[in-house]
Amino acid sequence: MTDVLLTWLCSYLLHSSLLIAGLWAAERAGLLGRLGTSTQEALWRLALLGGLVSASLPLLPALPAGEPAPPAHAVSSVPAAVPAAAPVAEPPSRVVDAPVATAPQAQLGTLPLATRLAPRAHDVAIGLVALWLAGAALLMARLALQWAWLRRAVRRLPPVADARWQALATQRAGEMGVARPALRLALRGWASPLMAPGRVLCLPAWCLDLPDDEARAVLGHELAHLRRRDPAWRLLSAALRALLWPQLLNRIAGQRLDLLAELACDAAAAAPAGQRLALAQSLLRCAQALKDAGPRHGPALACGAVTPGSPLMARVRRLLKGDGEGDAAPRERRALRWGLLAAMLAGLVALPAVVVSHTDARGLLERFDLGELADGLSMHGGTRIYSRYPGGSFAVKLNGSVGFNDAEDDVQTLTGTLAVREREGGVLREMTLTSSADGRIERDYRVDRESRPLDEAARQWWSQAVHRTSEAMTDPLVRARKLFAKGGMDAVLADLEAAHEDFPRRLRVEAVLKLGEPLPPVVLDRLIAAAALLGGGFDRREALVAIARLPLAEAAQLAWLKAAAGIDGDFDRREALAALAPRLSMAPAVVEAWQQALGRIGGDFDLRTAIETQVTATPQPPVLRGALQAAGRLQGDFDKREALAAIARQLRGDEAELVEAYARTAAGIQGGFERREALTTLLDRAALAPAGVEQVIAAAEGMDAGFERLQVLLRVAGKLDEAKAGTPALVERLRRAGRGLGDFERGQLETALDRLG
Repeated sequence: MTDVLLTWLCSYLLHSSLLIAGLWAAERAGLLGRLGTSTQEALWRLALLGGLVSASLPLLPALPAGEPAPPAHAVSSVPAAVPAAAPVAEPPSRVVDAPVATAPQAQLGTLPLATRLAPRAHDVAIGLVALWLAGAALLMARLALQWAWLRRAVRRLPPVADARWQALATQRAGEMGVARPALRLALRGWASPLMAPGRVLCLPAWCLDLPDDEARAVLGHELAHLRRRDPAWRLLSAALRALLWPQLLNRIAGQRLDLLAELACDAAAAAPAGQRLALAQSLLRCAQALKDAGPRHGPALACGAVTPGSPLMARVRRLLKGDGEGDAAPRERRALRWGLLAAMLAGLVALPAVVVSHTDARGLLERFDLGELADGLSMHGGTRIYSRYPGGSFAVKLNGSVGFNDAEDDVQTLTGTLAVREREGGVLREMTLTSSADGRIERDYRVDRESRPLDEAARQWWSQAVHRTSEAMTDPLVRARKLFAKGGMDAVLADLEAAHEDFPRRLRVEAVLKLGEPLPPVVLDRLIAAAALLGGGFDRREALVAIARLPLAEAAQLAWLKAAAGIDGDFDRREALAALAPRLSMAPAVVEAWQQALGRIGGDFDLRTAIETQVTATPQPPVLRGALQAAGRLQGDFDKREALAAIARQLRGDEAELVEAYARTAAGIQGGFERREALTTLLDRAALAPAGVEQVIAAAEGMDAGFERLQVLLRVAGKLDEAKAGTPALVERLRRAGRGLGDFERGQLETALDRLG
């Protein structure tokens, strides 16, 4: 148990040091400056907690180690397989000695929980573990006493009787969506407002005289701490520093998180109009109070407006910049944010491979599933194949050329060296084949790097490994032609459906299409079903794009669209739909399936592009109707206007239902300029019937911007004048739509209406 604890502690110190020091270095290099506060906070939290998680992961599957297998020195060498038609006498097998390597000491690699320390080192380990646990117990006891004292002290504080502060607190809490905390007068030495345990806001005496705007800013800052659950995070950070006190870098992570919490709360408190200056003024007053109070200004476990190490003047300057530059949370691209978080999480997944233990460097690469890299260091060139699957990995390295027998369960010819390695269930199996000068193939079979004889279990594994190797190394089209010659299309499809990984399955789908053979509906159905099983968005997209080039009947298009709807990723889904766009059937069921696939696209750009592509390829009323429904889901005004413009270019103007849907969708655009552009595009592209003109006028009537509304109404009047269709009813409708405009705009509209007579 002592060995495990010491190994875990050393691993934690290594992991957390890599995470925290790496993030600190990125911050010092200025790489985090343009990230939002929430993104930086998430990264620092992962750095603080990640080492704890990654060092503990190897403990989960740990099982007692079994008895070691006796060392084996004999490695069999068998002759190369020959075709059955030309049997030859088998020469005697040769024996090649392969001594078992001994494990070096104290390297980086896996976590062998069964490994025992030497007796002398064991005493040192016990002392180190005892020192760590004793220090953690003392620091945790100290933390518990601080927490208990703070709660007791807060309960004894007198409540704030000021009715103004009570009303402001109630109002501000309602605005921020949190329950109002209790207000109490802070102790004499607490110079900063702070949020104490038990949802208690402690206010120093100087706060009670603040004007309303500054009081609201102080309340907003402290309530933001409450909404973000900062007291709980601060307590967790303090507990980690106490339990894991040997890691001094945890203090840096805690300080960064405290600062980011203050910046986020500043941004929340300054969000209402006019609150930025008020918050800056309250911070300056707090700075003066801190100067008067001396070095101690509040308990460490409470969340205050000012914390130790908080750059108060920098926060004030940030607030006073104005024009949005003082916001504590600049916006970064969503892809950048999630990419950084994914990179940090990927590091956490990889870190369990880096622990202090007894193994060699190759064992470290094994934990990273990069064991073939060790072979690559000593042998360059050749062919390498590597794949991962749940629970293991499969790697092949060929230096030379190889041929397989017809059954694809053994190697028939070999020039050079072939190494096949598979790790599954924690067991590493390797087979290395080397061609000799006399044409024989020498085989070296190992399990966990120990030589083993080729027994029945080994031969069974080898036949399966050869089959996988043959599949991976044979060109898919060559393989498909070979299978078609032997068993027809059924054999090709059976081989396709037997592939368990996305990449080879997709290549086999494409190979079927390249055969040039007739593909009846049943074959297309099986191809689409095989493509639908591809989990990766790129591979499924590429397979469906290849199938979409074929003439597909209604039933096949329905299955194809269902498979496209399940693609993971807006871009890949949009690209797949674009491939089918020119051949999309106008059958109601197919159009409905297309709309459902379109509805799975969440991003505005991809959805708008998919709409534009389809209405350009098949500008039929069912497609235009579905495109208008999809355009209504667009959130951005620009993308909605662009999608409507693409639809408007396909309208004649006499489609009453489509024009009504267009005007209704355009009315949902919030920006005046974008709505004006959408409506004028419809007016310019289509010869609208009187009912359509009225719908355009109604959509313009709801515009807030007087200038933009006037431009639409003037364009309507101009179109009516050109077509000599200015009926008294439409003229009166235009006049009513102009109510609320300024005198100058009304004069321009009346002049245009006078020309209509």
